[in-house]
Amino acid sequence: MLLLVGTVPIENLPLTYGPVHYQPDKLTIGDYTLEGQYVTLGTAAMISAASATCQAIGADEPYALVMGDTGMGDGTMKILKFLTDELANLAPRVVTLHYILPTRELFMNFVNTARKMENGPFLIADAGALLNAKAVKLASKFDLFTPDPGELSFLADPDAAHPAYVQHFIFNVDQTEVPRLSKDAYDHGDAPRYMVVKAPIDHVIEEGKAVATINEPNVPTMEPIGGTGDTITGEVSALISSGMDVVDACITACKINRTAGELARPAPDTTIAQFIPHIGEAVKKVLGK
Repeated sequence: MLLLVGTVPIENLPLTYGPVHYQPDKLTIGDYTLEGQYVTLGTAAMISAASATCQAIGADEPYALVMGDTGMGDGTMKILKFLTDELANLAPRVVTLHYILPTRELFMNFVNTARKMENGPFLIADAGALLNAKAVKLASKFDLFTPDPGELSFLADPDAAHPAYVQHFIFNVDQTEVPRLSKDAYDHGDAPRYMVVKAPIDHVIEEGKAVATINEPNVPTMEPIGGTGDTITGEVSALISSGMDVVDACITACKINRTAGELARPAPDTTIAQFIPHIGEAVKKVLGK
């Protein structure tokens, strides 16, 4: 089972756990339905992309654990406590953490619980969860991160406890330095075994080394669309959960995301809501289904 976890900026969204099903303009999680703009907002974009990918490859639909959190941290705390308490009963194959607010004890409890399990889940982190894992020195206990170059810069700075404090000579880099920064992050224990660095040229990293780069299809107009990094995280989560080799899943997810962008034919005003409906077709095109 794939379990997707994170907060959504909806004040009255209760702690919700259940199977997921994505349709354009509608995302169902258990008994709760997100509609309109909330279907493709942050964590929901990642969940929608994972569901669309699972549908396309004929895999079981993922499950999700979400709660509303508008910045106070209550959603984050309740999600992490529930996840830690119920992890053994849920027994997911893959757990992907997305938008959560900074927290120490509850986050560490969850990660340590997952790692003590005999058949613990494959752990993926993006967005706030990725940053939090590095800040509390638990990055190496994860299996896969999906950072953008800015987040990678934070991972590569051993002294930065927060992205705002990344040294300028590290932060102001271009994507040609992704391999160096990836190695630095891995060497000092602030990166997991695998990473997908999401950029105009995507890099797949294993043990600090770039093992693949993906730059086709080249769709420059995708870059300004907020949420296309979230969709890669959802796609790779679905592929790994289906049993695909990790490096192959990372490469394939990057190709799917780019192909979806090509199919969407984005313009400057294109939104992620117009992008996600093309993921299913992109999956079939990349995998030859």
